[in-house]
Amino acid sequence: MNRLGELTARQRSQIAWTLLILGTIVLAVGVWLVHYAAFPETELVDGVEVPVVVDYFNWVPRGWLPKSIGYLIAFGGSQLMLAGAAIGFVLGRPMTWARAAFAAFITWIELVLIFGVVPSEWLNLAQTDLNWSPQRVAFTLPRWLTLGNRVDVSLAAIKDAISGTYNVVMLAAAAVFAYKVQEIGKPRPKVEKPTPKSPYGRPLVEGER
Repeated sequence: MNRLGELTARQRSQIAWTLLILGTIVLAVGVWLVHYAAFPETELVDGVEVPVVVDYFNWVPRGWLPKSIGYLIAFGGSQLMLAGAAIGFVLGRPMTWARAAFAAFITWIELVLIFGVVPSEWLNLAQTDLNWSPQRVAFTLPRWLTLGNRVDVSLAAIKDAISGTYNVVMLAAAAVFAYKVQEIGKPRPKVEKPTPKSPYGRPLVEGER
């Protein structure tokens, strides 16, 4: 963290614009992949199932896996853009009201992405493409754990457990990051060198050999 605060203005500018441009490209690729991977492979026409042809991008793979990869690519691009904005316009600059408002704005965007967009898209993917519905049973608990009763755990329950675990982990990670980010720009603690000692264990005074 401290090393970021030691960058020169030129280095910050180069890193920031590199991240912003790269992030924009990566985000566009991810959104493009999600869009075309979401097309169905077939559709019903007059009661007959025919393949769906999508003009120039019919070669793009479809289904939940390429769509999920597209989500990850788009999220990575958004993180690169936010990091570039923070490094270029906030880090190492005098804190003014306008700059503080901008820092709060990109922080708000990050929180919306992490706690809003990501969980929403996960639930949407699980409920549609993966079809993790309450009617689909993932596994049945052993009867010796349930007093002889049959207890089924549905895929919907697993979907909600993943969502809940994600939110708890990310909340803890956000708290740790908020604490660590306070160290940016602070001077590093001085490390005192150990006092040299003679072969007999006595501390050496400057000038002694």
